[in-house]
Amino acid sequence: MAINVTNVTALSTYVDEQRLPLMRSAVLGARSAYHFNLQTGIKGATALNLLQTNVEFGDGTTCGWNEAGTSTLSQRVLTPGAIKINMSFCDKQLLKTWANYEVRVAAGQKTLPFEEDFMKGVGEDVAAKLEKAIWQGDTASEDANLNKFDGIIKIASGATLGATVTYATGDTVSATVAKVYDAIPAEAFNKGEVVLYMGADKYRKYIQELIANGNLVITTGVQDVAMPDSVLIPGTDVRVIYVNGLNGTGKMFASYRDNFVYGVDMTGDEEKYDMWYSQDNREFRLAVEFIAGVQIAYPDMVVEAKQA
Repeated sequence: MAINVTNVTALSTYVDEQRLPLMRSAVLGARSAYHFNLQTGIKGATALNLLQTNVEFGDGTTCGWNEAGTSTLSQRVLTPGAIKINMSFCDKQLLKTWANYEVRVAAGQKTLPFEEDFMKGVGEDVAAKLEKAIWQGDTASEDANLNKFDGIIKIASGATLGATVTYATGDTVSATVAKVYDAIPAEAFNKGEVVLYMGADKYRKYIQELIANGNLVITTGVQDVAMPDSVLIPGTDVRVIYVNGLNGTGKMFASYRDNFVYGVDMTGDEEKYDMWYSQDNREFRLAVEFIAGVQIAYPDMVVEAKQA
């Protein structure tokens, strides 16, 4: 088959036809985005409008109206960042990639059409960058991939948390997890599933410690047992979840699941996902635009662990 630009025009056609699924996989593909409380329709700084109530029982044997208890409407503002991706791909380079891919398909090493596999890789890269920003984002950073919105670590540093625990370099991950668990506010357990987030680097050590201590049993004789996606802290209903966004930070965060909010638009107004071939520049061009940001609904329900 002769190799020319028309061989890969299916790439732009595929993007046109799969624009919404591609956008979803990129913007919602981060592991943390899956676990957080997803808020859609976010187009700019948005107040979460949180209502807290403190009910007080009155004497039911008396008549009349005896008001008691309080309610407080507080506002935590989710300030997202407007993000765009502009990339170009040289047609000659892309054609070579396409030709090599066709050889691998013929050899049975690849099964997806080239355009689907190529865009899947782009989406995974966007999701990976977002995953890190969700936790380590800082609008004061010089890193272009981190300065579009403040992440959970930055937000937590400026808030009054429920508790902060520290650990020494030589402490086991299990010991730190126990400290975090003991510090979780009792009220958090009444608000839904309580989770503890840590980096995959810490999580791998935690799994090995659980196995060594007999708290995680791998069936004898079973080969190729994969690392579990998440685990319960032994003897509790708190789920430990690894997120790559915390890799290298040494930090852990615990609260009820919905307390961590991930905000996007996803209504079609602010998102763009386009790819086309530029005849003038002899290159394929990719343009992606979307809005994303995070917030902690109730910081006083969060426990942070960090190295002393």
